[in-house]
Amino acid sequence: MQRIDSAATEEFLLRISFLFAGAFALAEGLQNWIRGRVETHPEVVLIILIMYVVAFANFGIGMSNVRVVKKLRHLPLAALIGIILASAYVITEVEFYGAYRSDSLAFTHYAAALVLKGVNPYGRDLQDALRIFAVDPEFITLMPSGNLMTILNYPALSFLVFAPAVACGVRDMRVVIFLFEIVALVSVYWWAPAGIRAAVLLPVFAGSDLVISFSAGSIGDFIWLVPMILMFISIKKPWLAGVFYGAGCAIKQTPWLLAPFLLVWIYHESTKSWRRDRLARAAIFAGTAAFAFLLPNLMFIYQDLPHWWEGVVAPSFGNLVILSQGLSMVSELGYVPLPPQFYSITFMAVFATLIFNYAVYFDKLKHVIWVMPMITLWFSYRGLQNYFIFWIPMLVASAIYIYRERTSA
Repeated sequence: MQRIDSAATEEFLLRISFLFAGAFALAEGLQNWIRGRVETHPEVVLIILIMYVVAFANFGIGMSNVRVVKKLRHLPLAALIGIILASAYVITEVEFYGAYRSDSLAFTHYAAALVLKGVNPYGRDLQDALRIFAVDPEFITLMPSGNLMTILNYPALSFLVFAPAVACGVRDMRVVIFLFEIVALVSVYWWAPAGIRAAVLLPVFAGSDLVISFSAGSIGDFIWLVPMILMFISIKKPWLAGVFYGAGCAIKQTPWLLAPFLLVWIYHESTKSWRRDRLARAAIFAGTAAFAFLLPNLMFIYQDLPHWWEGVVAPSFGNLVILSQGLSMVSELGYVPLPPQFYSITFMAVFATLIFNYAVYFDKLKHVIWVMPMITLWFSYRGLQNYFIFWIPMLVASAIYIYRERTSA
């Protein structure tokens, strides 16, 4: 059997990363030609021309001699970030200028402005935000009664993170989302050992939805993803990992689903420790996570606990209409009419089953942890694409973790 040459493998991955960046530039060049209203926006024409130059340059460098390829090894990452920012400009400043594509960003932006005025946004009717940020009715969340969901239904850090930008006069919070996205991508990239670094972002850029369309479409999930990535990078330090995890949970409810799985992971992480030490590690993680979660929420809990609870927790228990790319799609479209309660019960049953199996078969399922929320949410009465797609960077980080374990890198 022929031995694998690690240097040749690294060179191959580098070349593939150049070719991928070039291909992605071509794809986004076409998309920006479609979405960019080129007849009236000459700057978009310039952006498209530059994208094609970037594509050809990456193709050419990727096929150059090995010395050039290695010297410019970080160019594909820079090119991909540049493409993200260019397409973000076209979508936010041309295609959907001044209009948020989700009510969630409208509400959190508005809530940040209210907090800066000394107003507690929990329990308030935030419907004015839909008008201020020109949210398309198609993207406004409804309750089963037919009424609009116009109260804040996220933890406090979801809007506090925007407060500095609002205070500085930034008008579009998608700028903040893209800054978090770049931090997330660069964190995963630099955490990877040099030998595989060139290929680690390929799954993240498999399509433009994750890296461009969702963020430009006012979906802010990269904001909670950053502390989750930092949590995983520091997973061997329970107190630090707990702080990052609690911060992620204080931004959005999606990471909450990981709590039991992470406690199992941390308990089993040190297999040579006494049971008491393992329990102590898990307790430290849980305690620091709870502290980090409560810290930004505490003032609002103190001021108005019932409305805070209603906003943060109640929407998880069937108070929104069915909307899904998951199993409940069959009910949403009328094929199998089942109430939201059916999916809530199924969700809980699947969740409990996954926790049990993860605890019992941890050695086999350890790195499947990031798939567990996807499976659980797929059975929910609201299983939207962003509930699934934003776990991909965590899967990549876990693949890096496995590589590090195997190679001691």
